[in-house]
Amino acid sequence: MIANSPGVSIRASRRASTRTLRLLAVACVGAAMTSPLQAQQISRFESGVVIGGDWLQANELPLDRDALQSGQVTISLRRRRWAVEASWLRVARTLSTIQGGAISVGPLLHLGPVLLLPAISGFGGRAQASRDSTGYDFVGAGGVIGHQPRYSYSSAGAAGGGVGLTVEAPLYRIIGIRAVASQWFFSGAPLEGDRQRFLVGAGLSLRVGR
Repeated sequence: MIANSPGVSIRASRRASTRTLRLLAVACVGAAMTSPLQAQQISRFESGVVIGGDWLQANELPLDRDALQSGQVTISLRRRRWAVEASWLRVARTLSTIQGGAISVGPLLHLGPVLLLPAISGFGGRAQASRDSTGYDFVGAGGVIGHQPRYSYSSAGAAGGGVGLTVEAPLYRIIGIRAVASQWFFSGAPLEGDRQRFLVGAGLSLRVGR
C-alpha cells in the first residue's frame, strides 16, 4: 500500500530526478575540467615550427586597382612562453605598395586552447607610391568643375616598425585559424606624409614541427 501511495511515488521520482541532475552536473564539471587539459596537450600551437598565411586587406576595401592585396606569409619558432617569427609582408593601398621582410618577437599568452601573440616587429623592404603631383582643374560644359590627374611614380627602400596582436585557435589537428591586427610606421621618400598603416585580417596556421 505504501509503494502504491501517490505521495511516496512523487517523492521517489523527485529523488531520482535530483540524483540524475547531480550526476549530469558532475559529468559536466568533469568534462569542463578535462577538455582544456586535452586541448592544451593536443591542440595548442605553443611549441615547434608553425607556418602561417594571412589576408590583411579587411579594413581597406575596396582596393581601387588591379593588384595583389595586402597579406603576409610567416614562419614561427615557438617555445611555449615566447615566439620568434620571420615573414614576408605586403601592404597594398590604392596609390602605394610596401613589401619586404619582417622579424617579430613576443610572448605567448594562453587562454584555454587559444593563443594570444602580442609582438613587436621590424621591417626592411621597398616602398612604391604614385602621387597626383601635376594634375590640373578645368571647367567643363555647364560650368562643371573637373580635375585631370597626372601621376608621378617613385620607388625607394623603406624600413619600419610595428606592434601587433595575433589570436590563434586550433581548427583541426595541425591546422589553426587566426585573426591579426597590427599598426605599422614606415620610412622612405615615397611615403612622405603617409607613413602609417593599420592592418586587419585573418588567416590559417599549419604546425609542421615540434
